[in-house]
Amino acid sequence: MNAPFESFGVRSSQRVPLRISTMGQRGRGVVAEIDIPAGSLIERSPVLVIPARDRAVVDETIVFTYVFMWEHGTVEEDLYTHEGRSAIALGFTSLLNHSYSPNCDFVRHIDELAIDLLARRDIQAGEELTIDYQMTLWFTPDPM
Repeated sequence: MNAPFESFGVRSSQRVPLRISTMGQRGRGVVAEIDIPAGSLIERSPVLVIPARDRAVVDETIVFTYVFMWEHGTVEEDLYTHEGRSAIALGFTSLLNHSYSPNCDFVRHIDELAIDLLARRDIQAGEELTIDYQMTLWFTPDPM
């Protein structure tokens, strides 16, 4: 008989209705389908961890532009050291565009292998969700 499955505390119901839309020159973006009150958990995404030993190869690909730093005591700018683990969110969170005035925050739960996306302020249905990438950008951001 197999042991019971271990729960990581990530449920598919922990996501408000979202959609992917084309945002002009910004490319794809994530848009709210309903009004989202400030402080709401928008999504809890499981992550796929990229081991430190694989970073040199992965960081040379487009995947690098979608990852989060995944070590305790680090910040997103530390991605540029190309050391330690990184992770890609398997929900919509890795697809959010950057803003210096974002309407969402993200919280990394390193040991739980999950990342939360939270509303910083009230978000209207039809509004694009954005985060601050918290790092030196490799592109010039378009005004929103």
